[in-house]
Amino acid sequence: MTGRAWPWRRDPAAVAEGLAAWAAAWRGPGAAVTGVRAPGSGMSNDTVLFSLDGEALVARLAPAPDAWPTFPAYDVDRQRRVIDLVRERTAVPVPEVVHVEADAAWLGVPFMVSRAVAGDVPADSPPYLLDREGWFLRGSADDHRRLEESTVEVLARLHEVPGDGEAAAFLHLDAPGATPLARQLADQRAYYEWARDGQAVPLLERAFAVLGDGVPANDGCVLLWGDSRPGNIIYRDFAPVAVLDWEMATVGPPEVDVAWATFFHRFFASFGEALGMAVPAMFDPAATAARYERLSGRALDDLRWYEAFAGLRFGIILARMSLRSIAFGIQQPPADPDDLTLFAPLLRRLLDDL
Repeated sequence: MTGRAWPWRRDPAAVAEGLAAWAAAWRGPGAAVTGVRAPGSGMSNDTVLFSLDGEALVARLAPAPDAWPTFPAYDVDRQRRVIDLVRERTAVPVPEVVHVEADAAWLGVPFMVSRAVAGDVPADSPPYLLDREGWFLRGSADDHRRLEESTVEVLARLHEVPGDGEAAAFLHLDAPGATPLARQLADQRAYYEWARDGQAVPLLERAFAVLGDGVPANDGCVLLWGDSRPGNIIYRDFAPVAVLDWEMATVGPPEVDVAWATFFHRFFASFGEALGMAVPAMFDPAATAARYERLSGRALDDLRWYEAFAGLRFGIILARMSLRSIAFGIQQPPADPDDLTLFAPLLRRLLDDL
């Protein structure tokens, strides 16, 4: 089992002990928990891989209360409900949830257990687009095209679920606004006020002003993944076999999910540009939108506003994570608070394009 890479992560030995006690209570005193290990990925929760009586499982734990959580709330049962909805209404592959444990007695927080799915996951650190030794860059141009096209197909299939029906009612945001998109922007403002912990970030304030002045007249309402990017998909032979990480799911226009995917490619490519490295040309906004439209039969708005909105959303998340690192003594406060976002130049360009 790997050690604690970050101080806000749980102690691996304590997690293994708690899982063993939980398994004995859930399955019986002879239950055997083995091979407990914690991958280094994940921004908002602790993920633990383990075997129970020889079956490979994955536990997703809510963050510890003292760990400077990324989001104000982490509802594992809500995630289970989203996964069940996707499994019931679409052909999108999702892991099979086998248990949701609401009792915090075992691991200190609620957690969700699902069956493990074998495959490759595009890494965030180092970014898969820049890791010359990683599985992604060892693939051919045809492999990369297959990954790109199949990822866009995931979005087209997912968005077949209407967001204004009874099945998705639990994902509606309690925020002001005349449309689901307007409510998303208002919800992000509330999230920013919580996440910044009293530290103003002028670039994010500018983003709210620019985006607020030009909210598209789009009342689209479908089931949204919320964190729609390759890094949250398990691939096998460069095609999706499991779509993960549903804590940011909500409802709204499909452009929000499509632009999150195109923005993330720009985000990682910007690091490549800074290092003088070329990255595969993928997830071009116009080409991605055209492919989505062919697959879904649904016309999309121009993605520029939605990419800037993606930049705002991710900027808040990264600012929160930077403040966490500062609180734990891992990094020093930057001279310019805009640098808390880690990608200020790209976000400025996205806003300037509007």
